[in-house]
Amino acid sequence: MNIEGLVKLKIFYTSALMRSVRTLIFVFVILLFFNQLNHKLSVSLPLFVFVWFVISELFFRFHVYLVQPTLTVAKNEKGKWTLSTSRDLLQIIFSTIVLAKFVHKLLRTSQAFFILEKSAIPVEEIKLVEIKVDQVLAKAAEIVEQINGKYITTMDALVAYLLLTEDQTKTLFNHEIKPEELLQILLWARYKFKSEEYPQPIRMNFTGEGIGEGIVNGWTPETKNYTQDFSYRGIAPSLVGRDDQYRALLEALSKGDNNNVLLVGEDGVGKENLVAQLANDSYYSNLSGFLNHKKILQLMVGPLIAGAENRSDLELRLESIVAEVSHARNVILYIPEFENLMGASSYAIDLSGALLPYLQTGFLPIIASMSPGNYKTYMQQNPLHEVFTLINVPEPNKDVAIQMLIAKTEDIENKNGVYLSYHAVLTAINLADRYEQDAVLPGSAVNLLNDAANSVAISPKSHYLSKSKQKVVLASDVEAQISLKTQVNVGAPTKEEKDLLLHLEDKIHEKVIDQTQAISAIAEALRRLRSGLTTQNRPISFLFLGPTGVGKSETAKALASVYFGGEQNMIRLDMSEYSDIDGERRLLGSAPGEGNERGELTDKIHDHPFSLVLLDEFEKAHPKILDLFLQVLEDGRLTDNKGRTVTFVNSIIIATSNAGAEFVRENLVAGQKIDKVFQQKLLEYLQQNQIFRPELLNRFDDVITFSPLGPAELTQIVKLILNDIIQQMATLDIGLSFNEKVIDKIVKEGADLEFGARPMRRYIQDNIEDLLAKAKLQDQINRGDKIVISVDANGQLILTK
Repeated sequence: MNIEGLVKLKIFYTSALMRSVRTLIFVFVILLFFNQLNHKLSVSLPLFVFVWFVISELFFRFHVYLVQPTLTVAKNEKGKWTLSTSRDLLQIIFSTIVLAKFVHKLLRTSQAFFILEKSAIPVEEIKLVEIKVDQVLAKAAEIVEQINGKYITTMDALVAYLLLTEDQTKTLFNHEIKPEELLQILLWARYKFKSEEYPQPIRMNFTGEGIGEGIVNGWTPETKNYTQDFSYRGIAPSLVGRDDQYRALLEALSKGDNNNVLLVGEDGVGKENLVAQLANDSYYSNLSGFLNHKKILQLMVGPLIAGAENRSDLELRLESIVAEVSHARNVILYIPEFENLMGASSYAIDLSGALLPYLQTGFLPIIASMSPGNYKTYMQQNPLHEVFTLINVPEPNKDVAIQMLIAKTEDIENKNGVYLSYHAVLTAINLADRYEQDAVLPGSAVNLLNDAANSVAISPKSHYLSKSKQKVVLASDVEAQISLKTQVNVGAPTKEEKDLLLHLEDKIHEKVIDQTQAISAIAEALRRLRSGLTTQNRPISFLFLGPTGVGKSETAKALASVYFGGEQNMIRLDMSEYSDIDGERRLLGSAPGEGNERGELTDKIHDHPFSLVLLDEFEKAHPKILDLFLQVLEDGRLTDNKGRTVTFVNSIIIATSNAGAEFVRENLVAGQKIDKVFQQKLLEYLQQNQIFRPELLNRFDDVITFSPLGPAELTQIVKLILNDIIQQMATLDIGLSFNEKVIDKIVKEGADLEFGARPMRRYIQDNIEDLLAKAKLQDQINRGDKIVISVDANGQLILTK
């Protein structure tokens, strides 16, 4: 009998009528049995009937109930899809007559609830659309082939129904779920409910330790003082994307000698997860005989070092641990951050020499881990590396990282009492990869998602899925968490930010006069970025060229003040201070073992990723330092001298340069306009004179030439500066105003053709601010006064009330 017949038989056998019949048969047999006993008659007949009844029940329980399809979708050439359908789905199909009941029963399954939960779609919003079940199965078969499945499940049927009815219902569109995202959610559901397609056979496991393990293998009392049991913790880890590394780990531990493993990878890649999988498989005896029922003990460096007065004390403790573990033969020692035993701890004590003889014997199996930077610093040249099998654990790509994170979601949900939507998971991957600098995928995304889940769990204003009292974590919750941690605007702009972006030019022009091209270029780049039209993995960057004093640096400062929350969020570097090769170390910080000097660029970006970086007098930097910025402008990343990579993708880089200022001035005097033709000539001039290399100039998003300021622009700049002084005096409750002649005098005497507006600031400081300061100290002006600064008949500045 094929699966169709068996499922129909099961439906009949479990119907209300048959359950009543089976109950009556059971009761009849029991009564008959006791009746025969009471009358001292033969019980052969009731025993025969009872045995027959039990055999029938066992047959149905272990054969009919557990029937599975044998014809895969890929081999189902005739298209009779019910032969390739799971028993759960067939039972729904054969127990319903009309489509409405089919959809209703489908939505009541745990699998359907899971898919809708991850899509953040309330079950009440699933609309009934008339469609044949055969069409649903045909579409489901198409989906199964697309995702490389074997059989059609209830999950495939639900997804097929949603896709087939999308044109009429717009359910997916209304919840911003794309068809390809729905397929990813389907894969997630298939991973969680894999028993529907791949039911696990009944098997017996011998778990944990056997009786008398301590007597056979010996106790480890001293070792317990400095370790914690890393053995089975009740949660089965996932090996998604790490099959090769796990296989290499098992092979290395199975060696007769040198059975030590060193896992090398950045924090968050899943090194510890490999050890957890080993502990799980060893506990359940899923490995070869030698590796089953092993104790995984994690060495705690803190307790090991605490109280030790010198190196001898530490070596004595270490020798005690080694002796016990070597004798026990059922212990694998796990030592994370192995560099702490090689001189990296605050005690700076290297115990590698004491360990080496024991590791060479094979009686002390160790799994150690460290980052690539620490491996290079402490292990690569150490003789100890010869007794370890090195296993690199690289950062996974995003597709694999998503599957790794999905495998962790159940733990996060159970821990925080929330549901995680698919968009929350996807957003965590994308944002962690972009904004988390101290860890890599998938660990960075796990931490971010866990923080978002915790925030939702304790928040009174969280989202709820349908009528359920369970809170659901959405993409917006993850975005809010990353914004809180990094102070970077992510997600859709708020109304206030939209208004600012739409009027950014006007806001900057309140602080900067003229230079419309530069200000427009900056504003347009920011609007493209925040509207989602730009997804580049590198910073927005500009090179401002032109004479001094025309507003290049002032434009950057105005942008920092208007959009980045103040000039304190601007990283300003005078590149003339990095004109020698030593400047590279100052920018990138000191190397391990060479001090604790922070990188003047890398550490600041690490601490404040959402920053404006102003590189003044860019052309004066050493050529090797200019080469560093080739990488920054192209890849958005830079590795410091400690091996840590920082990202610039959330920053804006503005480089200023006076190079070619005389060329600009001469051409403008000759009547040349600043247009595309002139811009090209200027770039050629900079390259021919070897001021900037072509590849560096091409890395900038835009190269903008600032034109010299004329009398009209200088006058407006004077008014801006004087307005700042008026505002400052207002905070002292003193009213201040200026005569127009004062403005003319400042422009005439303070401006300089060569240095632009810069000398005017100095002039105002020396003549206006000093005049006010003296009057204030001499009590000539006090709170509540209204004063006017004007020019007398002799052309001198005077102050009157």
